[in-house]
Amino acid sequence: MRTAMRLTPLLLAPMLVSVSLAASHGGHDGTASGPTLAQCQDAAALPSPHCGRTPSPAFDAQGRLWLAFVQGGHVYVTHGADGENTFAPAVAVNPQAESIYSDGENRPKIAFTPTGTLVVSWTQKITGAYAGDIRFARSTNGGQRFDAPRIVNDDRAPISHRFDSLIVDAKGSITLAWIDKRDLAVAKQSGTDYPGAAIYTATSTDDGASFAPNRKLADHSCECCRIALATDGERAPLALWRHVFPVNVRDHALARLDPTATPVAEPMRATDDGWVIEGCPHHGPDLSVDADGQAHMAWFVGGGPAPGLHYGRIDPTTGTRSPTRRLSHQPGASRPQVRALGNGRVVVAWKALQPNGTVLLISESKDGGQHWSPERTLASTAGGSDHPLMIVRQGELFLSWQTQADGYRLIPVPAP
Repeated sequence: MRTAMRLTPLLLAPMLVSVSLAASHGGHDGTASGPTLAQCQDAAALPSPHCGRTPSPAFDAQGRLWLAFVQGGHVYVTHGADGENTFAPAVAVNPQAESIYSDGENRPKIAFTPTGTLVVSWTQKITGAYAGDIRFARSTNGGQRFDAPRIVNDDRAPISHRFDSLIVDAKGSITLAWIDKRDLAVAKQSGTDYPGAAIYTATSTDDGASFAPNRKLADHSCECCRIALATDGERAPLALWRHVFPVNVRDHALARLDPTATPVAEPMRATDDGWVIEGCPHHGPDLSVDADGQAHMAWFVGGGPAPGLHYGRIDPTTGTRSPTRRLSHQPGASRPQVRALGNGRVVVAWKALQPNGTVLLISESKDGGQHWSPERTLASTAGGSDHPLMIVRQGELFLSWQTQADGYRLIPVPAP
């Protein structure tokens, strides 16, 4: 197994026209960093995860880091060469440039199936207010070439099909879940009240060659918060999303992505924060399931009795919830991530704004989320940054983070 040291933040000198663009100045956590924001705006810079938008990570079966990112109307895919500090030349997933949603909540996704097929999804902007289509493509030859992208949503009205999430389960099934407003459009035509949007899914059981017809998972999701997906052993994966409970209470709901089940009339309530807001916070949750089937959640609350970032557990079978732990109530704390790593170890991470930039903070539990260590700083940067994303390779935990000042960084999270 490769050590974490060989996956220190990756540079991109071979990817750029001029070596000077990959200036190896020190990052704020003592690691090397990528080109500056001004250098990324140089027209000569080739596609790279330093200069593109919203890179999303995945490890392949050999432990190599792969990234999907958006630049110049294309989704690109690249990988770290043998775990060293270089990236392979980026490959365009969509041959024709298109308008692509690329903010932290709505970014390209990347995953591998058990056969080694590389799958990528993203949301394409189309004409219309907040309108979009869910796009998917796959590569069966190690990312050298991708099949022609397809639209997965079978409703083709110029409305919102956005905020896609992608997961591959233990059986190799590929599931896409997204926020969809087709039912809202029907309700408007009939004059019926319909709070929020809906969660729709589509599943492929043939390695991404085709997808079953779209299936509605639940009505009344929040309109623009990312959906968290997590595998659960041999069971169907779980989805956690911000939901609109009566009346305009923006808590979270949990359901299984079982393609054989009927749509849930009333999803399991996963949080109960009492935040009433007539609008979408644009701030989705995170989810991880441990070996005992307990779902660990991290989420943001902007109002109610206890605003801030929170952690909690729920039993997906019974709906039993643990007491909520507030991670932070500091202004500027956001984007919490959570991973259950086995043997009772659970790690939460989030970013927080400070006067001199942004920091990544983490806290850990050794007993399945009952007791927690004090928060500590893992990394920092001057200026703005993307959302941090947690990623695991054979029990090793990393945070994937792109910043304006330091480019893309893969940061090991050592055990305390």
